[in-house]
Amino acid sequence: MYQDKIPQNVSNRNAHEIDFQIFGEEMQYVEVELDPQEGVVAESGSFMMMNDGLKMSTILGDGSNQEKGLLGKIFSAGKRILTGESLFMTVFHNEGQGKKKISFASPYPGKIIPIDLDSFGGKFVCQKDAFLCAAK
Repeated sequence: MYQDKIPQNVSNRNAHEIDFQIFGEEMQYVEVELDPQEGVVAESGSFMMMNDGLKMSTILGDGSNQEKGLLGKIFSAGKRILTGESLFMTVFHNEGQGKKKISFASPYPGKIIPIDLDSFGGKFVCQKDAFLCAAK
């Protein structure tokens, strides 16, 4: 079992700080613990289970340009279509009191590898279907 907390000590960080644990060997899943008002963005079809009090919504694209209006959303969605990914992503947000847990799993056997994008200059290129979930 792997347990970690993605640190939020970088001044330009735009993501929430989330706690998570990775369970399993060949068919792994990740359990994310969300504090109140925290959120996680996940690939469509990766959701496994969640506690009561979490709100689920669908967004167009990857969520990176949601504040830039319709054009930003369309550009973000277009990038995902070009790479063969789904047009939509799902956001899970803790709107309740106290901590809530949510789990995600890949439909394929393999290892879940936590990546802090700040360690890679904010970008990381990987193969199609490699993304599972991320802090909002």
